[in-house]
Amino acid sequence: SPPPAGHVKLNTDGSVLNGIAGAGMILRAHDGSIIFSPCRHLFSCDNVLETEILAIKEGLMLASQWSNLPIQVESDCLEAVTMVQSAVTNRSKIAFLVKEIKDNLEERGSCITHIRRSQNLASHFMANFGRVQVRTVVWLGSGPGEVLDIVRRDCNYEF
Repeated sequence: SPPPAGHVKLNTDGSVLNGIAGAGMILRAHDGSIIFSPCRHLFSCDNVLETEILAIKEGLMLASQWSNLPIQVESDCLEAVTMVQSAVTNRSKIAFLVKEIKDNLEERGSCITHIRRSQNLASHFMANFGRVQVRTVVWLGSGPGEVLDIVRRDCNYEF
């Protein structure tokens, strides 16, 4: 579902296979239009949870540069979302990343929620694209054809 007017929605995902990782995100406006859809190849990252957290962090950093609205973050990684939402001090090896995400969310009055993988297909595609293509790319106002098709189906949006 699209974010309410006055908000943007950021979907993020991480992908790891055989020690090769990628992060993908998509930022959309309240009308379903794409603000950006980036992917990133993650060097020296073979841990699934760390990959998911890095995708959230990277997506928030980019979203903060391209929009001044509150951000509704969605991830299909329940463990990552739970870590970010938890009031308990994180003492894991990725604690500093979780703290950065929490600080960024608070700064904007933003939130993070867990969604099913079937609701996260665009960012999932982007994460796999970054991993497989070994590329870091940002599409502004658009995305690869496959992502545009996913967004059309998800949002009934015409480009």
